[in-house]
Amino acid sequence: MNFFAAQDDARRRTKWLVAYFVLAIIGVILSVYGIVYFAMLYTGVAVSPWMPGVFVATALSTGGVMGAGSLFKTMQLNGGGSVVARDLGARQVDPYTSDIDERRLVNVVEEMAIASGVPVPGIWLMDDELAINAFAAGTEPGNAVVAVTRGCLQRLTRSELQGVVAHEFSHILNGDMRLNMRLMGLLFGVLMISMIGRMLFQMLRFTRIRSSGSKNNGAGVVVIVLAGVALMVVGSIGVFFGRLIQAAISRQREYLADASAVQFTRDPEGIAGALKKIGGQQGDSKINAAKAAEASHLFFTDGGMFSYGLATHPPLDVRIKTIQKNWDGEFVASAIPDVAAGRAVSNEQVDQRISGFSGTNQSKPPPLDPPPISCAQIEALGEPSQVDAGVGHNIYTALNDDWIRAAHDREEAQALIFALLLAEDNQLREEEVRFIKNGAGDDAGKLALHWNQQLVGLHSSEKMALIDLSIPALRRLSLPEYDRFVEITQWLIASDGQVDLFEFMLQHVVERHLNAHFRPKPMAKMKYRSIEMLMAEANILITTMAAIGGEDQMASAYRAVVSEWGWKLEMAPSSDCGLRSIEVALEKFDAAAPLVKKQLIRMLGLAVMHDGVVASREAELLRATADAIGCAIPPFVQRG
Repeated sequence: MNFFAAQDDARRRTKWLVAYFVLAIIGVILSVYGIVYFAMLYTGVAVSPWMPGVFVATALSTGGVMGAGSLFKTMQLNGGGSVVARDLGARQVDPYTSDIDERRLVNVVEEMAIASGVPVPGIWLMDDELAINAFAAGTEPGNAVVAVTRGCLQRLTRSELQGVVAHEFSHILNGDMRLNMRLMGLLFGVLMISMIGRMLFQMLRFTRIRSSGSKNNGAGVVVIVLAGVALMVVGSIGVFFGRLIQAAISRQREYLADASAVQFTRDPEGIAGALKKIGGQQGDSKINAAKAAEASHLFFTDGGMFSYGLATHPPLDVRIKTIQKNWDGEFVASAIPDVAAGRAVSNEQVDQRISGFSGTNQSKPPPLDPPPISCAQIEALGEPSQVDAGVGHNIYTALNDDWIRAAHDREEAQALIFALLLAEDNQLREEEVRFIKNGAGDDAGKLALHWNQQLVGLHSSEKMALIDLSIPALRRLSLPEYDRFVEITQWLIASDGQVDLFEFMLQHVVERHLNAHFRPKPMAKMKYRSIEMLMAEANILITTMAAIGGEDQMASAYRAVVSEWGWKLEMAPSSDCGLRSIEVALEKFDAAAPLVKKQLIRMLGLAVMHDGVVASREAELLRATADAIGCAIPPFVQRG
């Protein structure tokens, strides 16, 4: 299953999720109605088994409470993965951290993001959790986070940590992350009745029974106790349904994520080793945070949070045997290293723990040369095999340390983006630098010019990597600073009166990912389920991409695409291929089904590789276009 098919499957599962949610609500409503019936019977009120008025009142009140709870939580989760991370007691990791384990985590996550073709997610750490576990959360890659426990850092080797992180990136790429966020929102409503019952019991702590022996006071306490018990009993039904929903939605997706992690890392020993160490802790990967149960389906493993029948993940031994057919059945004991207890560690031990880090004093590999891109690579877009953690490592280590440090800094990250948008013409570039100085200050203009000179001739994969690395730093801007940043990037694009398509796509991608953080929206609904519904928009994008290779190749490149699909189309006139038309086309494809997006990307790929080779700039444009419609394309670079 490729990423597009996996995303399509995740969307179909959303329908089942809603169906399960409705069944859970019906079950809770019937239970509440039963309690109301017996309460009325006990008090001597004349009742019958079927009382339409009472049932409607019960259904409206119970369903209203659960629906309101789900709506509230869903709106809260639109803020992205950081909302979940904070709820679970995590903190964001400083990219400049001096902690060896945290530095290793930052390197592994950044390399995996580059290899996957997605912006670097927020990196969070659950300091108080010593078990081995992790999760990914967010409504889209632009507001995603990857969080791990302190035990995950201290107990796992680098390859094992990479396997766990690759598993979480699979959830991001396969569409599981968005599905899981929807599940969290709906489950909150299902659990509302039980939560209200617990709140009533909490109220008893602040209720005093007066010594005067007031009957009303004593009766009130009894009522609160009985109401709390009744709601918790009914709520347990909701909890049961909730766990069933989590298990039904999550288990099969975990097998897919494990398989993808092996594909990404080319190292089955990594993720298998992590699972064996969890088993060596007697399966104890339990998260102690108060809200862990709500998010149990997000984690790398639930590690015994619930009984097998309600477990959100497959058993550890089954997962390991799926990865390693010849596994001997032995788990691996793990201990927290001495350094975690504050004891001295030898230089040799430190060197071993840092081994394989990017950003250390290792010798840098030579600069990347633009490789030829084959038709097979275009055909394989969206396949897990195209994501290679080794490629991410090679690109990351090829970047200058100063560039990486700049991408981590909120001021210099802006300058890096400005630098990529500066014109090649000297006179126009000087005018653009003056505009940056007027809008963002002298230092911003000087930095933009400095980085522009540094980045001349940079390979497309490295440019895109710098953009992906810069996203977390740009998220730290204030809203007014972000608005100023967007205004400057838009002016730089339009400053020469003739907008360069690559500059437009680059700005569009950056703004897309940052808007997910600064101006989050409800998760978009899918509107277009077939390419035929978007023929006019597809024609505009195919015509535009065919023109990238030059006028002499444009017609033949266009014919190659339409003949491949058996369409009888004519190239869109240039008047129909303006930037506004392209923007509208991209917006519509962003709301298309994943398999429709796959068709478009394959068409655009065929258009740019018509001459047999995709140049660096064409690769940039293809990846940026795919990113603009919510599809991640790994870099077109082979493992060195």
